[in-house]
Amino acid sequence: MAEATYTTTALLPVETIWEYVRDMDNWARFLRGYQSHQIESDSDSLWTLKGDVGVLSRTLQFRVHVTEWAGPERVTFELEGLNEPMRGGGSFYMERYEEEGATAPGAPEASPERKGLLLRAAEAIARFFLRLFGGGAPERAETAGAGPGAGMAKLTFALRLQPGGPMAPMVDAMMRPLLLPTAEELANKIMADLEARNAPGGGAR
Repeated sequence: MAEATYTTTALLPVETIWEYVRDMDNWARFLRGYQSHQIESDSDSLWTLKGDVGVLSRTLQFRVHVTEWAGPERVTFELEGLNEPMRGGGSFYMERYEEEGATAPGAPEASPERKGLLLRAAEAIARFFLRLFGGGAPERAETAGAGPGAGMAKLTFALRLQPGGPMAPMVDAMMRPLLLPTAEELANKIMADLEARNAPGGGAR
């Protein structure tokens, strides 16, 4: 199973991040390969994504089911492929960042696992092509990635995908180096948009 977790910070209240994340219409367009999404209810939606790297060079449709709305701390969800044998899930965690190592209840803990040289090289190559063909994340304010301090908040996005079918091992191997750059880009784009909206004269809503 391919998994990725990415954390970023901003000089914003947790409640502001929550109000933004809980509305999919705010950030759906930032998801790499986004084509469309259709909200069916408070917990169910249909997503269409189009990839342009390797096995993802096709249109994928997912049913996403939110399993937990626990504002202003977290949203967790499960997803299932409709036209491809794929399952997975993920979460958004929002927390005040007041001291180093603080972790919200139920948030995933940082893994001490050391990546091998080959995996690190594959991720670096994946990042290069993601930026080359899709553009990198927008420029962040100077507070991006800053340490703890008054008014700081932390957003953690976690995503996991498990392909099925006879080609599952190959698909999984191709997806692994792409998942972290995708999670990183989405989290940073969300924070960049939030910072722009909440800057003086930025038209916060």
